[in-house]
Amino acid sequence: MKDHPILKLLTSLWLTVALLSLSLIIIFLGTMAQEPMGLNSAVDRFFKSWFVDQVAMESAIKKSAELFGAGVTPVTSERILGDPGLPVFPGGYLVGMLLLVNLLAAYYQRFEWSTRKAGVYMSHLGIITLLVGQIVTDILQEESFVHMERGDRRNYSVSFDDNELVFMLPVEGGSNRVVSVPEKMLRSGGRIIHPELNGLTLEVEKYWVNAKPMTADQLVKLDGKEQVSSQKNVVDQVFEVMNSRINGMEHYLSENPNSEQRSTLTRLKGRFFEMRGDQAQLQDLADMLGVVGEMEMVVYGLKEGNDRLVTDSQAVRNLLIKVKAYEDQRTMGSIFSQATKGQLDGCTLSEFENNATDFITKIKGFPGGAGGNILKNSEKFIDRIKGRAKLYYAGTDQGKVGRFYRFVQPLQPALGQNDRNLPAVLLKVAHEGGKSGKYLFTCSADFQQTISVGGDGDEKWKAVFRPKRHYLGFDLTLVDLKSEIYPGTTIKRNYQSRVIVEEGEGSRAVDIYMNNPLRQGGHVFYQSGMNEDRSGAAVQTVLQVVKNPNWITAYIGCVIVSGGLLYQFLYHLIGFARKRKKEAHS
Repeated sequence: MKDHPILKLLTSLWLTVALLSLSLIIIFLGTMAQEPMGLNSAVDRFFKSWFVDQVAMESAIKKSAELFGAGVTPVTSERILGDPGLPVFPGGYLVGMLLLVNLLAAYYQRFEWSTRKAGVYMSHLGIITLLVGQIVTDILQEESFVHMERGDRRNYSVSFDDNELVFMLPVEGGSNRVVSVPEKMLRSGGRIIHPELNGLTLEVEKYWVNAKPMTADQLVKLDGKEQVSSQKNVVDQVFEVMNSRINGMEHYLSENPNSEQRSTLTRLKGRFFEMRGDQAQLQDLADMLGVVGEMEMVVYGLKEGNDRLVTDSQAVRNLLIKVKAYEDQRTMGSIFSQATKGQLDGCTLSEFENNATDFITKIKGFPGGAGGNILKNSEKFIDRIKGRAKLYYAGTDQGKVGRFYRFVQPLQPALGQNDRNLPAVLLKVAHEGGKSGKYLFTCSADFQQTISVGGDGDEKWKAVFRPKRHYLGFDLTLVDLKSEIYPGTTIKRNYQSRVIVEEGEGSRAVDIYMNNPLRQGGHVFYQSGMNEDRSGAAVQTVLQVVKNPNWITAYIGCVIVSGGLLYQFLYHLIGFARKRKKEAHS
């Protein structure tokens, strides 16, 4: 049996070298991927996986190429958090498992019991136990957090990365029937049919990895802010273009003397720098750019219509005029917000559009020609806001986030270790009874929405999109919390939380602080941090919760390794003592 070809392959030194080499490659690639993918994502997709997916490998390779000076296009965050693609390389779990098999096979093939090597065999067995235990721990261990203020009571912890869409139906006795739809199902899109949802069918129409809820009024203000940002970029661009044009003409005239043109250019240059110091209005800059273009034609002897140097100038000038219109729209946005104050917040999409139409109708009644000009700019603004609202809004009057937040602003996906994505999803909810509607859910606003189904709408589900909950099986109440600093500094010395643990009929008070966690019901609570107010006083504790059903394996492995080392030490010590004694008597 020990001469079997498969066993020889598994015990091969070349296999060991190959697996160790693969381990080094995985470590290198995983390290490279930490910047574009974020630490947690890189660890999960390189080290805590059976295979490395296509997107993760591409991110690591492109980052490596970038470090060596190659011009590459980085992988976008949307793609990193989207479809991972095909598995293309062995992951940490697979390589680790094969190394474990290699070690076990070698252990089996070379094992020959003797008291002399018993300690060595024990130590190797302990190492194998630790390796197996670590793999099992990585698979089974759950990490979550509890956030509490004084007086808060919790019987659950929440995940940092995972979210869930929860449906709750009141039942007899005052409790709720709870059905959870994992975020990964929403991310995958398509139709979702859950057997416990009593005929409700969910269809994902849009999923945002990261988003925040908005009111209609916030939507209007956001548009204005983006216009200001756009305006600044254009102004900087114009100053750069004009400075380049003027410097080019000066260089030309230094080689081709023309005192009259140089004098005109000097006056033009002085006017330009004066305008730059005063941050001239957009239309003034547009006019000035036109003057620079006319001067260029004179200096270079260009005929009117020659676009060799004037085309870019004209393009920027047109852009300026466009931004000037945006400026007018931003002003109209302020007027619109004030005119509909009290009607924007909490309004549905149709109500929002009606308010906009009513606003334009009122503008038409303005006296004189001013009304027409205002109307032209206001219509541009309203069209822009309406278009954005349709992009951000659920699409029907039923799609609501809480009482006021009816829109979402898509954000860039977050990949940092401490950055949290707060997703949003637009769902079409249909019932076999014929009722349907669209609902907008966002994880950053913990609002419950009511979905009425049934023939008379008498069955009312409550739905909320929230961080995934891990129920503890007991209650925690925060009694007190404090943070301490080193005297004379602002450096934190200690965080401490006093909690009451209630399970069954019993209760006890426990202080949680550094190196003194709470162990209860298979959970370990560590003092992770605290949130403070502006004065520096602690107002909210943050407890990290670790549930590891395999915790005993590490202790068993350490005991076996220690026992093996101790046995081997004593065996050789006793042997050495006997040898010295024998030599003394001889």
